[in-house]
Amino acid sequence: MLKIFDNYYLDASSVCYMLKKAHVKGDGKLEYDACTYHTRLAEALAEAVRRGLREGVASEKLTEWEQLCGEFWRLKSEVQGLLESISLSLIHISEPTRL
Repeated sequence: MLKIFDNYYLDASSVCYMLKKAHVKGDGKLEYDACTYHTRLAEALAEAVRRGLREGVASEKLTEWEQLCGEFWRLKSEVQGLLESISLSLIHISEPTRL
């Protein structure tokens, strides 16, 4: 499982990607609830950004357009960083071993 940002995580099975949200249960243990299921990685990440922005507006942490735009760019940057780290890992794996 990969942390995307804040309490959002990405998990996967052989069939789909799962967007999960972490929360602390009553007994103090961390639990991950599946929010949505996606066949494409881009869809799962876009949904995480949409949810992050919606939660910011709903909680009144984002009350002005400039704040919403700033939060969008912050979340986009975090997702982009995650994708770059995945890409670098894939490049490293696919490099041939030199003797």
